[in-house]
Amino acid sequence: MQLEKFYNILLKNFQSFKVSFYKNTAKSNAGRKPKITDEEIAAVFILSYITGMPVLKIARQFIDDSIKSYHIFRKSRIKRIYELLRIYLQMRILSVIIEVLVSNKKPRLIVDGTILPVANVNRAKTQRIKRFNGKKFWVRRKRNLYSQHYKKRVKFEEIYYGVLVMIICDTKGRVYDIWFHPASYHEVKSFRLRAKTSIWFKRLISLFEVIGDKGYRGCENVIVCETKEDKAQRQIIESVFSRLKQFNALSRWRKGITLLSYLYAYAIGYSFFRYCEV
Repeated sequence: MQLEKFYNILLKNFQSFKVSFYKNTAKSNAGRKPKITDEEIAAVFILSYITGMPVLKIARQFIDDSIKSYHIFRKSRIKRIYELLRIYLQMRILSVIIEVLVSNKKPRLIVDGTILPVANVNRAKTQRIKRFNGKKFWVRRKRNLYSQHYKKRVKFEEIYYGVLVMIICDTKGRVYDIWFHPASYHEVKSFRLRAKTSIWFKRLISLFEVIGDKGYRGCENVIVCETKEDKAQRQIIESVFSRLKQFNALSRWRKGITLLSYLYAYAIGYSFFRYCEV
């Protein structure tokens, strides 16, 4: 009952938001009512993050048990879901920004990136991967970590086949923007590309100070953490990434636009419904 109640709350939020801020561009088919609306799917995506259940399973449980995957993940439909989730997140964050500016506070934002594996490395070497193809999704990362066994720092190399997910959030863990690039991209390159292509991102980095780790040395608009206080503030983004990796394993996405829908659903759920009991 608690889960169903929370689903209804999410659905009402999206319905009222779409009426107020978002024009419905969905095409009707011969005057028939659609089996599932965009608002219902958006609510299901967020509920998937909160409950740890697949999207299709939740849709069959709360909407209609005859729903198929193509009702949700068809390309034309998933594009509308992505747009709805993206604009919803930006409107919620915009209200937070206005509240901060009115209170004459200027909190810092934190930027960082992590690799989300697309497939097992051995499988990617021997089989065709349906999600992404091409060398740009391969990345090698060298690490130099302290070993308790050898009592010294040990160098080793990791190989990933996946995507680089970038997040910019505040010190409370609320995600202001989220995007992805191929895993072979450096985080600074991804940051600069986002600044060139996204008006929303340009506004954020002009309004707030942005802090990052030492990998962002030389990057415009980013302050490198030097003091212990700055490094302590930056740790909040690691908590954001830890839950994101669990959600990625659950999602089983197949297309880039579907990944973006999952990422924005995760950002909304983690930012505003993190402490909800369902």
